[in-house]
Amino acid sequence: MTIEWNDFSEIHEALNENYIILQDNKKNDAEIDWTDMEAALKEEFPEFWNTKMEKYPNSGTRINLLKKGIEYEEENNNMSVLPKILEDIQKYLKDYKIDISAPVEGEGRGGSLKDEGSVKKALRESPYKDSVLDENARKFGDIIVVGEDGCEYVVNIKTSLGGSDNCFSKAGIVYALTNLSADNIPRSMNYNKMKQLIEENKTDIPPWKDYYFLCIDKDNASNVMIRGAKQIANWKTNPSNVLQINWKKEKISEPVNRTWEEAYDVLINGAKKSLLDFFVALPEEWKKDICSACEETQ
Repeated sequence: MTIEWNDFSEIHEALNENYIILQDNKKNDAEIDWTDMEAALKEEFPEFWNTKMEKYPNSGTRINLLKKGIEYEEENNNMSVLPKILEDIQKYLKDYKIDISAPVEGEGRGGSLKDEGSVKKALRESPYKDSVLDENARKFGDIIVVGEDGCEYVVNIKTSLGGSDNCFSKAGIVYALTNLSADNIPRSMNYNKMKQLIEENKTDIPPWKDYYFLCIDKDNASNVMIRGAKQIANWKTNPSNVLQINWKKEKISEPVNRTWEEAYDVLINGAKKSLLDFFVALPEEWKKDICSACEETQ
């Protein structure tokens, strides 16, 4: 399908000409195919990243674009630097010091769920309330934070005693390693679908795009860290939980600035190792049965 760019008007320009918003007021544009739009944007605006696209049945299509290249990279140094909006929220929560909940019937996860609500409440009362979007319980992120430039940051909220916490999310890793928006990633998927999505969408990934964790220490609520999956220095493999993060070590470690290939090696090959370790630990009879079943499905 052909996108008629003369139907769009530039309605905002900021960040010394590096940021633009395009608005098409045609009401029938809600029927535009998103895949076609993505392809057309890359062809028409090769020097810009598409940071956000929204379509509305009654008001057309709105597109946020941020210029690629030296201007953005100089301002942000590299992708190991925390985006400013996340840095501001991190500082705000350090000063706020949320009330940490006690375990529910001895189960820490119940308290962590209450802590998540406390974090969201604190952010709703903060200067950043208009930048924080709540996500429903079935999404892979707990909140989405929107920067002044329109960039969206998917954030998973964690409260931890400082040990190794389960942090594996197929959807979160797909989001970090691809150009797909959060809305275009399935809520649940198997490993085949995960691999397919990464292989088909691993190009033109904006440098700020990551799956972020907001971790608060249960023993010290002023100890707050926000860090992306690709930046984490202390990932651990685990046969039962696939991937974990050692938060005690992470909070005294510098973020890692990885290439895409390096991030893939840590996240995907780490997951493979955990799955292999899980298989190796099975009884020999079970392994034979599984191998036989695999051969029959080939």
